[in-house]
Amino acid sequence: MDRRQYLATAVGLGAGSLAGCNSYFADETDTAGTEDRSPAESLTGGSSGTRSPAPPNTLSAGSYTVTLSNPRVRASIRDAGVHVDVRAEHGSQFLLLDAETGDARVEEIPVRVVSDGEPITDRLSLVGRPDRKTAGVIGFPLPVSDYGTVAVVLESAEEPARWRVPDATVEMLSRTPEFTVDGIEVPDSVQVGESFDASFTVANDGDRDARFLAEFGHTLLSDTGEVEVAVPVGERRTHTSTIDPFYDESPAEIPVILDWGLQARHATVAVQRETATTDLPPLSDALSIESSYPIDGTMVNVGVGGTARNTSTSALMNCVIVASGDVGEQRFSATTRRDRLEPDQPWDWEVAFGDEADAQREPVRNITIETPAEPPG
Repeated sequence: MDRRQYLATAVGLGAGSLAGCNSYFADETDTAGTEDRSPAESLTGGSSGTRSPAPPNTLSAGSYTVTLSNPRVRASIRDAGVHVDVRAEHGSQFLLLDAETGDARVEEIPVRVVSDGEPITDRLSLVGRPDRKTAGVIGFPLPVSDYGTVAVVLESAEEPARWRVPDATVEMLSRTPEFTVDGIEVPDSVQVGESFDASFTVANDGDRDARFLAEFGHTLLSDTGEVEVAVPVGERRTHTSTIDPFYDESPAEIPVILDWGLQARHATVAVQRETATTDLPPLSDALSIESSYPIDGTMVNVGVGGTARNTSTSALMNCVIVASGDVGEQRFSATTRRDRLEPDQPWDWEVAFGDEADAQREPVRNITIETPAEPPG
């Protein structure tokens, strides 16, 4: 998928989700969410509904200095790779921390997590896309367990620096949500160009309130947007997104995915298209070739280009142009197609004859162009 198509595509998000990635990244430093509360407050709501965040702790060891703050636990994260993807691991949760360094990249600081002095992990993920390379959210996957003490250690060849994670956060590492999704609700079909609603219902049968994080939307692009839904223990929540696909490539169906890292659900929506009326003239008459020119092969494949136009009063479907020409001593022929052309709409078309012709670097001679009729629809 090219960059133009990527930028032209949007996925609308319904209530109860995030309006975009930036909203989530801001929320990663928010201590008011249900997963950021102490165990008692998470279950009962607490007297104020939130707890006071742990104060920042600055660690210095060797040439590194890092300030850590806002510890919390997540069942899954947005992992910053080529794209921002939802990441979850069976039997593990993520310890998240806000981190700020002096001049080192956040994801490259030498830190690990230990419990009662024994190493747990040194696998560090950068969560989301931070605005600065020296400040962001880091996440450590930790096995679900009843830990004694947990500490983050900044490594050094000399004396390492250590910060003990608050007990209330450590206790959250032993309790997990358990999400269940039956499937995705989508319409059977839509007309080409139409947006549509897609929804899912998620239940939390675990032992703590949590946020259900998932990629949800169409997969006509390489990167699907994310949604987040707060789901209390023992309850179900329904989320609806408005899907606005990019139709320029005229797909026959729109694939929709819900992927929360551990499992995924899929659905498809058929795309219905209008058909040309039966009293249209033959396509070869209605599709007029207004101009043509040879492509000389200097920068692109040898071929033919030009302008065509729909001269009828109705839309044309399955428009086909067949171009032929002599390149050197050989005759070449190729086809280009357009699914739909509106009345009086121009079509700037090009037909390339391929690498073999391209290698000859010769102009096209004796051009012939045809617009064979095809059944409408």
